[in-house]
Amino acid sequence: MADEQDKANADVPGGPVTEPVELEDLPLSEAEQVAIAAAGARPARKAAVVEAKGHATRKRSDATARDDRKKRTTPAQFVREAIEELKKVVWPSLTQWQQYFVVVLVFVLFMIAIVTGLDLLFGWVLLRIFG
Repeated sequence: MADEQDKANADVPGGPVTEPVELEDLPLSEAEQVAIAAAGARPARKAAVVEAKGHATRKRSDATARDDRKKRTTPAQFVREAIEELKKVVWPSLTQWQQYFVVVLVFVLFMIAIVTGLDLLFGWVLLRIFG
């Protein structure tokens, strides 16, 4: 049986036939193991979803040329659009306005107290050093 296998191996031009070697079976150096682990840790790129649009995308030069030909907004049109946008705003109630006012007032007074205290402290320290 061994003689038959030797004869079969002798007929192969590349030498004896061996079983295919899997990558997992090969001994890897530490650097190769780190490289494989790093490659596996990279986030996978999402596959691009290509949908048929039915028409070609405009060239950038065509898009900018088309934008240049737009009519300018008149001041009256601007005011009308601003009023329309302000109608969409959800305005706070009177109680909320009062609460916001108190919160802002307390915060501003607190900041004034901190700045005043630091100013007095640094002024006193400078007078003690240079006075």
